[in-house]
Amino acid sequence: MLTQTAQLIVQLQGAVIQTVPLNVPVLRIGRAPESGLMLDNHMISRNHAEIRSGPQGAVLTDLGSSNGTFIGDQRLLPNQPHLLTDGASFRIGPYLLIYRAAAEQEQGQEEDEGMLPIPEQATLPPEIAVEAAQTRNQISPLPRPEPPAPRKPERGRSSLYTRYLPDIYQENDFLQRFLSIFEDIWEPLEQRQDHIEMYFDPRTCPVSFLPWLASWLDIPLNPHWPEARKRRLLSQAMELYSWRGTLYGLARMIEICTGLTPEITEVLSEPFVFHVRITLSSSPPGEAVDRALIEELIQTHKPAHAGYILEVSK
Repeated sequence: MLTQTAQLIVQLQGAVIQTVPLNVPVLRIGRAPESGLMLDNHMISRNHAEIRSGPQGAVLTDLGSSNGTFIGDQRLLPNQPHLLTDGASFRIGPYLLIYRAAAEQEQGQEEDEGMLPIPEQATLPPEIAVEAAQTRNQISPLPRPEPPAPRKPERGRSSLYTRYLPDIYQENDFLQRFLSIFEDIWEPLEQRQDHIEMYFDPRTCPVSFLPWLASWLDIPLNPHWPEARKRRLLSQAMELYSWRGTLYGLARMIEICTGLTPEITEVLSEPFVFHVRITLSSSPPGEAVDRALIEELIQTHKPAHAGYILEVSK
């Protein structure tokens, strides 16, 4: 008797595109190249989820992804393990992943006969497939954390500052109104101080702070760029710098700055030359992209010794 390794079957729009053996203790799923299972789609987070294999079976955990991990219509809670049973399926972005537990098979049996069939009902929902096809080159908006709304003093309500005074002053109307003057001045300033970290976050800082934050990382920001593009670039600058000079880093830089997913291939007939293809018709709404911007991005972030051929179509 032989033991077949547990597998993870990856489907996209109803077609099997990859089969991954679960022969490691932890399989990371995400968009980053170092992931055990790399899924290149803007709906996938860099570290999206993981599957841990143990004596009890395979355990799926969402790692706090932006777009979530779904089993049916239910979204898994972040960092909460979920035990997978044989044949269980879950959805990450446009991909459907099916878990197949290890099964015994007879020696000499053909490999394809030993493979368990994929259930017909385990297919990608049509609306998700359509959304994935239509939004392939679009980038999801960044989450924008917001501080709690400032407290608005109600007319006739006592000042918060009177609670620090002896009881004899609690019912003094003049003193309450007098302290309310200072409360209205200082409370907004204290709230700003309590949430000062939001002024250093590219997602939440004022627009005028963006060039200042960019100067920390020596990133030139075009003043004519849309605000969303500036925030998107700064929020992912550290990751982009760690992959600078690689195919993945160049593709991500173009995608973040333009909203377009380039197709980058090596030119086999010419060493150290790569071919970049971009279609402008798929540009996100409100973000005009021209050839000069793409040229500038390629020249800045490509390896210094490499040449390139840029093909831009409308």
